[in-house]
Amino acid sequence: MKKIVAITLALLALAGCSSEAYYMGLGMVNSIGSSKSATAEAAGLAQADVTSAAILVDSNDTIVDISFDVVQTKINFDATGAITTDLATTFETKKELKEGYNMKPASPIGKEWYEQIAALEEYATGKTAADFLATATKAKDEHHTAVPDVEDLASTCTMDIGDFLASAQKAYDNAMLEKNAAAE
Repeated sequence: MKKIVAITLALLALAGCSSEAYYMGLGMVNSIGSSKSATAEAAGLAQADVTSAAILVDSNDTIVDISFDVVQTKINFDATGAITTDLATTFETKKELKEGYNMKPASPIGKEWYEQIAALEEYATGKTAADFLATATKAKDEHHTAVPDVEDLASTCTMDIGDFLASAQKAYDNAMLEKNAAAE
């Protein structure tokens, strides 16, 4: 999340250095992760994932810059419902985790999460927001229902991008609120 804030500030600075009009928006999507009930033998897990997007578009709705990140919060609890995770725990985002996220062994292209999200960000940059938000996807399995179905993206990003597209839509909608407010 710290990187999203830093990128937002950088985007605002960039927008202020040009006669071109730029509009910035932030968007987040919350989803339930792989939660499970506690038993006498094993702790329960409550997981919530937050996918965030920061977007900068120009006056033609072309994406000038975009950044995604995800934080997965995992809280354990016992059979009585008492939380066993230290409430002072700080959760790193997937970009902060880098190799520590350890997606590479499961990746059919041998790429870590941060490498695949960089490919998605690169793919989006230079496209109109409408074109990016309409990126074709397909279901790979019950857990990956929005995998890229565009050849030049599918070769560099094999993870589910549904929440990234949803957070980008929210970010773009917020950028358009800024654009409309500036026009008034």
